[in-house]
Amino acid sequence: MLPSQSYNTTRYIRTTSFKSESDYFMQFKSESINKLSGLIKGLHHITLVTSNQEVNRRFYTEVLGLKRVKLTVNQDDIYHRHLFYADEKGTTGSAITFFEWPELPKGEIGLGSPHHLAYTVPRIDAIPKWKFWLSSQGVSVEGPFVRGGRISLYLRDPDGVIVEITTPNTDNISSEYIKELEHLAPSVSEITQEMKLTTFDHATPISSDHDLTERFLEKLLGLKSSTRTNPDQEGTTILEIGNEDRSDFLRYIATPSARDGFVGKGNVHHIAMSVEEDEDQLKIMRRLNDTGIGNSGIVDRFWFKSLYFRDPDGNLLEIATKRPGYTADEPLEKLGSKLVLPAWLEPSRQRIEKKLEAQDARSSGEWPPSYPLLKSPPESLQN
Repeated sequence: MLPSQSYNTTRYIRTTSFKSESDYFMQFKSESINKLSGLIKGLHHITLVTSNQEVNRRFYTEVLGLKRVKLTVNQDDIYHRHLFYADEKGTTGSAITFFEWPELPKGEIGLGSPHHLAYTVPRIDAIPKWKFWLSSQGVSVEGPFVRGGRISLYLRDPDGVIVEITTPNTDNISSEYIKELEHLAPSVSEITQEMKLTTFDHATPISSDHDLTERFLEKLLGLKSSTRTNPDQEGTTILEIGNEDRSDFLRYIATPSARDGFVGKGNVHHIAMSVEEDEDQLKIMRRLNDTGIGNSGIVDRFWFKSLYFRDPDGNLLEIATKRPGYTADEPLEKLGSKLVLPAWLEPSRQRIEKKLEAQDARSSGEWPPSYPLLKSPPESLQN
């Protein structure tokens, strides 16, 4: 079974000596690390679990304003849908995807089950407009919060996924000024152009060992790190992981007291990072193999190629190529308008569609949904 097939992502450590051998990664000299530095360009997509495709579609297109760019099936579990939403062009780093698994229980945030994901908006004045819009749609929303060089709102989708909407606070705007903007912001009856979600800002897994996670991602993937305090929970830190161009597209919440999580409905299943070329992906696979890190090998997903593995706390990570992209089998204007299958699944289309129809008959979803409440502070593991 490939890592991408696993419903249950309880803690998984391929090499059990990670924690006991402090010099485990010392076999890699700086020149070896430099060979991987810069290969990972940022986030490619983030995949979650939803209970109902129609409720999911309406929320991410009508409430968050994204475009469905691919309607297909989970290639490792072909009788369940895989839904892709992104910006209007399907830009790498903007796609949030969902496995539709209505039979799964509700998941739990923890080790192996990341905390949340964040989308960027281009302008600060979009933040109060988003708060008004989300509140008018009945969505549980908290903020704005001003911290860590960002201004952010947090919300929950119908399944309970925590989504952050954020923008850089380049002008060092205060909380008081943001409150004034809230009072002055015009009411909005639709998502305006300046409110559009662009690419992901970051994803937030959970780590039980700050130093181990840092070494793992530096030595195996050539990434860089820095640390911040977490204002939402004493005793936890924010471990920022990135590259030269973007220092924190991964923002782990780290604490030795972190508990195991469980991926189910309303949780992040895996986080995919992007590389430009197939050869870059192969270099990373060779490094994983050289260190005995279990991985899937290269898997052809048709729209990109994937390499899956887990970090020391069981978080499922993926390295994905940028090409050939979502327009490989559909023109841009038709993206996501019908069920598409890679060529090797076309002989099974009739059986797949019949199974999906039967699933729809069993799985009902109400619109508008009853949105789960979001607790504050939003980045506390005690919520």
